[in-house]
Amino acid sequence: MLDTARIAVSLFIEMSESNERVMGARLSSAGFTDIALGDVLLLAALQMRGHSEKEAGQKSKISGGVSREMTDKLLLRGYLEDRSGSNDPDRTGMVLTTRGRLAVDVVMDGVVADRWVSFPFRPGDIVISTPGKCGTTWMQMICALLIFKTPDLPAPLNELSPWLDDPIGIRHEVFERYAAQRNRRFIKTHSSLANVPAVPQVTYIVVGRNPLDAAVSSYHQQRRTALAAGSADRSLEQSAREWLLEWIAEESASPARPSHLSGLLQRFADAWARRDAPNVVLMHYEDLSADLEGQMRHLAARLGITVAEELWPGLVKAATFERMRAAADRIEPFGGLLKDSPSFFRRGVSGSGAELLTTAELADYHARVAQVLDPDVVAWLHQSE
Repeated sequence: MLDTARIAVSLFIEMSESNERVMGARLSSAGFTDIALGDVLLLAALQMRGHSEKEAGQKSKISGGVSREMTDKLLLRGYLEDRSGSNDPDRTGMVLTTRGRLAVDVVMDGVVADRWVSFPFRPGDIVISTPGKCGTTWMQMICALLIFKTPDLPAPLNELSPWLDDPIGIRHEVFERYAAQRNRRFIKTHSSLANVPAVPQVTYIVVGRNPLDAAVSSYHQQRRTALAAGSADRSLEQSAREWLLEWIAEESASPARPSHLSGLLQRFADAWARRDAPNVVLMHYEDLSADLEGQMRHLAARLGITVAEELWPGLVKAATFERMRAAADRIEPFGGLLKDSPSFFRRGVSGSGAELLTTAELADYHARVAQVLDPDVVAWLHQSE
C-alpha cells in the first residue's frame, strides 16, 4: 500500500519550494489571476488532508493553524466550499471546488515540468514519451532488451526505468535512482515532447496508438485499480461504451486543463511536428503488433545499438504480449495497485474502441479529432480502423 501521507507531505514540500514568480505567471496565464502560490498551497493542504485521514488514519498536520480570514477569501473567490455542519465550528468540512482543484493542478503541472528542467541528462539517454495505455511498458521492455541484450533483466522495469515525473513520486528519490545507473538509461514519462527539454544527445521515442483503443484500455485499467483499492469509482458503474462516449464528448473545464481526448490528440500533434528531427523516433502500436522483430531492429538501428544475430529470437520472444503477461510479476510488479500484475496486460489488441460505437458516433468522434489534428496525423493514428 502506498504511504499516501508521506507522498502528500513530499508533494507539498516540492510545491512550496517552487519559484513564486514563475508559478504566479503560470496561474495568471491559466486564468487564475486572483490567487497566489501561498493560497494554492493552502488548497493543496486541504485537498490532501482527506487523503491522509483516509489512508493513514490520522489528521494531516499540514493545514493546521489556517486562519479563518484565509479560508473566507478562498470561499468568496470560489476556490472552496464549506460543507461543515452547524455543530462544526472548526469548519472541517471545507472542500475544494472544481476551480480550486484546477488551480492546484496548474501548480502541480509546474512542479512536474520543473523536474525536467532540473534533471541532469547524460549523452545517450533515451526518453520514452508515450501517453498512458499507448504502449509505454511495451517500449520500456523493448529498450531494456536492446540495452541489456538478454531477457533476464537485472531488475523490474519500474526500477530500471522509473516514471520521472510521476505526480505521486518523490523527485529526489527518482533522480537518485537514475544517477546510480551505469547502463544506458531509458527514462519513462507521460509528458508531451513539448514539455520535455530538447537535448541533441538524447533520443526521444513516442508510440502512437488509436485514441479510442487507448481510451478503452484506460477504462479497464481504472476499473481494475478501483476494484483493487475497494474504491467506489464511477467507472465501476459504467459500461465501456458509456464511459467511452463520455470521454469523447467531454469538454474542457479550463483552458489550462484540456479534456482527455483533446489533450491526448495534442500530445500526438506535438510528436508529429518533430518527426523529422534526427533524435526523435515515432513508432506505432499497430506496427509493433504486426512486425515486432522488424520494429525492434529498426529501433536498434536508430539507437545505434548492435545486437548479435543469434540473440534476436530470444529478445523478440521476450517482448511479445504473451511473454510479458506471463512474466508480469517479475518485469512490472504493481504491489497493491492491482490484484494481480498480469491483469495489467489485458488484451493487447486493436479495434476495441471503434467496435463499441455506432457509425454515427464514430463519425462524430472523427469530426472532433479533425478539429485538432491534420489529416496526415489522423491517418497515422487510426491504422487499426
